[in-house]
Amino acid sequence: MTRAAYDRKIVTATRILFLLLAAVVSRAQTSGSAVTLADTQQRTLTSAKIGQQYELLVSLSEDYAKSGQSYPVLYVLDGWHFPLMEFIQQNNIDSKRMRPVIIVNVSHGDTDYMSLRARDFTPTRTRREANSGGAPAFLDFFEHELIPFVDRTWRTVPADRGLLGHSCGGLFAIYALEQRPALFQRIVAASPSLDWDGGLLLIAARDRLRGLSAPVRLDLSVGDDGDNTDSTRAFAKILDQLKPPGLDYRFTVYRGENHNSVRLVSFPAGL
Repeated sequence: MTRAAYDRKIVTATRILFLLLAAVVSRAQTSGSAVTLADTQQRTLTSAKIGQQYELLVSLSEDYAKSGQSYPVLYVLDGWHFPLMEFIQQNNIDSKRMRPVIIVNVSHGDTDYMSLRARDFTPTRTRREANSGGAPAFLDFFEHELIPFVDRTWRTVPADRGLLGHSCGGLFAIYALEQRPALFQRIVAASPSLDWDGGLLLIAARDRLRGLSAPVRLDLSVGDDGDNTDSTRAFAKILDQLKPPGLDYRFTVYRGENHNSVRLVSFPAGL
């Protein structure tokens, strides 16, 4: 089974589970109403460069409206992570593990999302995925359209910006680190698909990461029971050999976790 097919299977199973849970809840109510998350907003932004409309799922601190403060921004890839990320942030704040940030989750919506994420998150076009190779344009969208929009719309700290991605999203996070290290000061890459195109980013890392133009903190992780374990270990080994000036990194192998389950332990630690 290909990675894309496996991801589709997982997402489909997750959606079926949520539908079944929703059906059970609806039977227990005489009248149903939509469930909303407090202190959240939804916006849409159409990329002039890509011609794609993206849904922005935004989580603000509970005191955002009154504080007058500016906040760091964490950009998260894949819309299905939004409820989880919102909860993890609040739990970490309550546990005094982190200060509040603005979470901006970039979603492809509900139509053809697997093909669209494969296009946007991969740096080259390969036979593995016909609709691949759009990461350069997606990174341009981040720098020239998305980030300026977010900075205009909410009170942000432009010098404290993070990016979190899993699987192909993690691949894009490492691609962004290699291509534009000054764009994000913090990066979380969980089980990144670094075997893409014959390990292209592993090869590029030896040149791209020898010296960074700006300091970056990287949280790199993988489960020990997954398809991306070997390539992520190989990337971490390259970092250990290079010890890139300006890169403060941590690499964690989570025992007993696979490609998908690793998110439930790596995301809280990454935040």
